[in-house]
Amino acid sequence: MKYTLCRVFLISIFTLILAVSSAHAQHMRSFTFFEGTQYPLRVTWVFGDQPGPTIMVQGGIQGDELSGFFTGQLLTRSNVRKGNLIIVPRANEPSILRRARQINVDLNRRFDKEYNNFYEDRLAKAIRFLLNDADGFIHLHEGSGFYSPTYINKLRNPKRYGQSMIIDAGVYKNIRLAEMCQRAISRLNADIPNKSFRFTLFNTDTFATATQYPEMLKSLTCYALVERGIPAMAVEVSKDIRNLEWKVREQLKATVYLLEEFGLELSVPEFSFPKAGRPAGLEIKVNGSPLRGKSVNLVRGGPVSTSGTGRAMTHSGLEPAVAVFASDRPNLNLLTAPRMALSSFPALEVSLDGSKMTTAKVRWTGQNDSSPEPHGPVFLCWLNGDPHFVSASGVLNAVEGDQFIIEGVLGSNRNEILNLKGFVASVMVNSGQDIGHEIIADPGNFMDKYRLITNDGSFRYRIARETPGKRGSEFYLSIRPRIIKALELGRAHGSDLLIKWERNKINEIPADRYVLIEAWSNGQLDKIQPFLDRIPVAWGESFDVEAGKDVTLTLRHSTTFESVGEMIFRGSKILHTSLN
Repeated sequence: MKYTLCRVFLISIFTLILAVSSAHAQHMRSFTFFEGTQYPLRVTWVFGDQPGPTIMVQGGIQGDELSGFFTGQLLTRSNVRKGNLIIVPRANEPSILRRARQINVDLNRRFDKEYNNFYEDRLAKAIRFLLNDADGFIHLHEGSGFYSPTYINKLRNPKRYGQSMIIDAGVYKNIRLAEMCQRAISRLNADIPNKSFRFTLFNTDTFATATQYPEMLKSLTCYALVERGIPAMAVEVSKDIRNLEWKVREQLKATVYLLEEFGLELSVPEFSFPKAGRPAGLEIKVNGSPLRGKSVNLVRGGPVSTSGTGRAMTHSGLEPAVAVFASDRPNLNLLTAPRMALSSFPALEVSLDGSKMTTAKVRWTGQNDSSPEPHGPVFLCWLNGDPHFVSASGVLNAVEGDQFIIEGVLGSNRNEILNLKGFVASVMVNSGQDIGHEIIADPGNFMDKYRLITNDGSFRYRIARETPGKRGSEFYLSIRPRIIKALELGRAHGSDLLIKWERNKINEIPADRYVLIEAWSNGQLDKIQPFLDRIPVAWGESFDVEAGKDVTLTLRHSTTFESVGEMIFRGSKILHTSLN
């Protein structure tokens, strides 16, 4: 049981207190992994009043399954009396914003081994990390039809998943999954008068040689069961039931029953289901002006700067995912990515959890004539949100984990094609067009055969202009490994400490309260995510080091979740004030 994790959170100054009623306060904490990228992962921890098991509940791994992310977020409002919850309502925000099962690959088929090809694989790494602190796992899904162990008709048969609780085995190494789920199903069905909508136990028998569902070996529930050795199951409602509110209420009830099977004691306050329409507090601005009405004015060749509430609040108190998309780049959320209008596009779209709120037609002004290129083209790119202009054969220098977007060619009125050799922007349509995609500077994400040899240890890749009718040209992206040189810690009762960064080193420092001020490195600070004893924290937050006790600081790339290394602080009475 992860009682230690709970204790650390409860004594931490980072813990937030949310008033659930006038007589009770619930301990909660929220954190967003991959903040500022196109694939943020919001996580909520809810800590009970009494020790108990820690159970992880996740929804939204496939964006066309609406019930799961509504149910997951409603669960964050639980009053937990015993035990703890780790809740991931929207595990795959890009797919939710497009109401699609997947963008590149199915995220729920990326857990049989370590992958590093797409953003989905970075999410999988973080999800595995969270699962390491759980004693059980519940996955929230929404499938087509109605599961039946025998064929009845096209909607009710063994290949349908709706209205079921799914397990990989009836019993797995003394984990009695079937019994847990069957008890929960009996309670659930007792209150469902329509027999057609009742739940059924769905055992995929994943580990059998002749299983009909071999793809389940790649799923997250299978990973939790086999690799983590914890009970894991899915609650799947049916897409063919049209009443979304009814499905969410039943899925939430099913989740609570399963949590009680795990040993948690909790209640979920009454809620009002999200109403259609524009939520309170949602205001989008384009180039500083509110986006209202059916049109927006933009200048050819000018900036398209969007801002607004990235987390709008609905009348039910939920915080849906918000996006602004240009019609020519349907997978790039402009709320967290820059844009220059080198080429025109028809419209801007505001999306809320994948539901279209507004579509504004773009009215263009200004000329769009091609400029001469006497010395070759000038390429515009974005590096960590800042514009960079690179001449033909030039080099753009980046650090591992940086965010990179190819914008286009200055002064061109053509639909340019720029191809980053060794990188696949879209697995669905691999046309060689890499303009307008968020690219993380991660050499492990690129094909090795396209890496160019350098003398300085950097990774260099060629970006080729392949626009029909234009003379071929190129420039280069150089990626240097991220190097941490030192850590700067502020002290509550003494001078600041400057500590040389050495992986796995134990540093004895005076027992005190410290602040993570900075990591001295060759890249931006916000591209490094610190963890204290596995707890994600922000730079500028404080922590305590007690005499004779250890605190483990782990640094990860904030965009890839790959580890940079870790260091241990051990409380002592010895003062260290300089590099050693």
